[in-house]
Amino acid sequence: MKLNYKTLMIALGIGAAMTSCAKHDIIGEIAVPGQKVPTCYWEVGSTVCKAGESFTFQGKYTVDYEGATPDHSIVWYRVNREDAATASVALAGATMSYSKTYSANDTMRAYQPIVTFSHSLAQWVDGHNWAVSGEVPVSRTLSPVTWKEIPTWDQEKFDSYYPAGFAQEFNDAVIDLLTKDSTYYSALRTVYINRPFTEEQINAVNAKYGVNLPIIDNTKEDGGAADRSDAWFYTTVASDADIIGYYYIETINEVGYYRMVAKEDAVEGEDGMYYNGVRVYPTYNAADWVFCRYDDNTGSIISTVKPEWMPAFKDLLTQIAFSEWIYDSSNQYYRVDFSRKYSLSTQFRVYDSNGQEGIATDVREISIN
Repeated sequence: MKLNYKTLMIALGIGAAMTSCAKHDIIGEIAVPGQKVPTCYWEVGSTVCKAGESFTFQGKYTVDYEGATPDHSIVWYRVNREDAATASVALAGATMSYSKTYSANDTMRAYQPIVTFSHSLAQWVDGHNWAVSGEVPVSRTLSPVTWKEIPTWDQEKFDSYYPAGFAQEFNDAVIDLLTKDSTYYSALRTVYINRPFTEEQINAVNAKYGVNLPIIDNTKEDGGAADRSDAWFYTTVASDADIIGYYYIETINEVGYYRMVAKEDAVEGEDGMYYNGVRVYPTYNAADWVFCRYDDNTGSIISTVKPEWMPAFKDLLTQIAFSEWIYDSSNQYYRVDFSRKYSLSTQFRVYDSNGQEGIATDVREISIN
């Protein structure tokens, strides 16, 4: 009496494997109406199995009709894959928290016969059932995969784990958040300081948008970060010496517009500065692209990027590669978190001497670790 194992090649990730993922019509193969088939049910020893090992089971069956006898049983299974992926921005510092996620559940291989058990291996039990016990192998290629907080960038692995277009969608989302308004003002400033833009990149943006971002020497020990920090300066403490002018807000059709007033054109009133009878508020010394002003609503100085400069910064940010956005320089790793897990949907099937097939109604799910 021999236990016949059918060797199966699991070739994940290639076209041949994907072709086999067509849906398997179980019901259509069970029987035609009125046809008698073996009756069976089963249990597995554990719903968790380590890749490269086997799970145990016990199946019971009967062939209680004339003209046929039990012949053999087979354990079939389908291979399922679950992917979960995340990438998080790091270049913008602690003031910006953004992550993009992806998840997918796929059938990597349709139901196939894995191991066959001759009826001669079964024992008569309970006075009305045949019982067969055995082990079902699980390929070691189904081991879980984890790729997280990696110290060295691996583009090949990223491309194999993350879907096409993920990186570009991530970049577009981050850049849009940083430049649609000044919500992430501090984060945009952090990116400008930490990312050593080249002279060619700065010159191209200056020429295209008619701005004057400074050229920074990136060959210094800190990559020019200190000089970029000095270039993006703004006033934080109210001082008359730092006032460079005044502003007021004019509302037109329920939309507010900032109007600038030269310092010498404002006059002092009883409770502040005025221009043509309108109360005005100080603007303070800052980088050319920064609107640094006193805000009467908050009672403090706030800074934003001038709207006319945002297209230039947006263009500049497109020069930053995906891997740069997610590199955490403080901890020296890339903020990726990918996991891949496999599971099996298993079936027990019994065949009589006429080749008729009976399928246990319970599909047993096996998690692979």
